[in-house]
Amino acid sequence: MQTRSDTKPLAPAVVAMPRKPLLGRLFDSDNPWSVNAGRIVVLILLVGAWELGAGPLFDPFYFGKPSLIAAQFAQEFVDPAFYNDLAVTGLELVLGYVIGAAAGIVLGILLARWRYVARIFDPFLLGLNSIPRIAVAPMLIVWFGIGIASKVFLAATLVFFITFFNTVSGIRGVDKALCDVARVQGANDWQIFTKVMLPHASAWIMTGLRMSLPFGLVGVILGEFLVSSEGLGFRLNQYATAYNTSGAIAMILIMMFLMMALTAVADLIDARIMRWRPTDREAGGMALKA
Repeated sequence: MQTRSDTKPLAPAVVAMPRKPLLGRLFDSDNPWSVNAGRIVVLILLVGAWELGAGPLFDPFYFGKPSLIAAQFAQEFVDPAFYNDLAVTGLELVLGYVIGAAAGIVLGILLARWRYVARIFDPFLLGLNSIPRIAVAPMLIVWFGIGIASKVFLAATLVFFITFFNTVSGIRGVDKALCDVARVQGANDWQIFTKVMLPHASAWIMTGLRMSLPFGLVGVILGEFLVSSEGLGFRLNQYATAYNTSGAIAMILIMMFLMMALTAVADLIDARIMRWRPTDREAGGMALKA
């Protein structure tokens, strides 16, 4: 005998997540407001200790003082020559970075695909990369003069090897099984390269591009510091030789802010190009589902 049940299916129970205590919310690493507030507090404490310690604890002539550095910033920002030096350094950095990155990516792809040629050139490339750039810098001035060419070449060599080795590692690290699957499905060599190898190596290439960006600026500043008549490195050298500690620290901070801005732009470009790649949280969710 069949009986009809009038009971309705139970709705899934909603489990309320426990609310974090106030102290836990204040020190929550996932809360950007909390993290930024912590950074501001640390910065205020460091600058305050530096300002108060200048004089009683250490000589501001050697270590500078935040108030004097701020005054130096104000002088730099109203000086038209500063913007000319900034433009010169920016031009040298852009040219050196673009030339070095393009050459490193192209040559890295070529040598990663042709292993016989790579085996021939590997010791030469390793030998060139092991040469200290500071030792070659005087010869670059002899070869290229005191213009922007020597700074561009020095920056390009630093950028080149980082992007080159990252590109080679990315191309060679492609799983051979993926290439075999694509070949079985009828893909030719060009399609395998563009659809399998290059997407796999893109993360390596973008990492190399981000890592080489500060080294490009180092090469430019080093060249300007040794011999130049304009640029931020030339300005830094002037302040350092004149024992103007506040001016030298101000130039170093300007270079740091410049590199932080360029790194932020590089991160945005990386996020745009690599938007197809799942984030860590998405990857973790897929792993839990599996």
